[in-house]
Amino acid sequence: MLNSFLENPAAAAAGLFALVCLTVFPLFRTRKGILLAQLGAGVGFACHYALLGIAAPSLVNVLGSVQTVAALYSTRNQGLNRIGYGLIPLMICAGIYFWTGPTSALAVAAMGLIALGRMQNDQWTLRLMILAGGVFWLAHDYLVGAWIAFSADVLSLTIGVGMLGHIALAETFRAPVRVPAVP
Repeated sequence: MLNSFLENPAAAAAGLFALVCLTVFPLFRTRKGILLAQLGAGVGFACHYALLGIAAPSLVNVLGSVQTVAALYSTRNQGLNRIGYGLIPLMICAGIYFWTGPTSALAVAAMGLIALGRMQNDQWTLRLMILAGGVFWLAHDYLVGAWIAFSADVLSLTIGVGMLGHIALAETFRAPVRVPAVP
């Protein structure tokens, strides 16, 4: 792992930035916070993969970053909502164009699930779809030997599952809201 840092310090720096963003995204409590962290991770991983010479995941991360910006504002603008959903087929086409086998399929599946998740307003659906996409990235990064990204995937999935458990417990044990009786 140290050799990869020494051989390509720019790729390592971009990967470490993305690692931090991806690792902390589950800790955010708002959709906007989650999406901003996802944007940082997307830009970082797009640079990381490009500097490693892996085109398909780099391109789907660029498209994912554009889609994240659209998702940030999609609740206020119907046009951005359409763009957010419309970029998903473009990600699939990019994966097909830069096809390198199963790793391209994993990158496309991962980004497709994550992109669908970003467009959701419901916290549970948003988090679950992003985590599901993270499982595909985990397999992809293991197969291509992107160890910084693989480490980020492991940390993100671990923290994400823990955060889902925390939210579930908080909702389970939340005191019921009492509505005053109307005389």
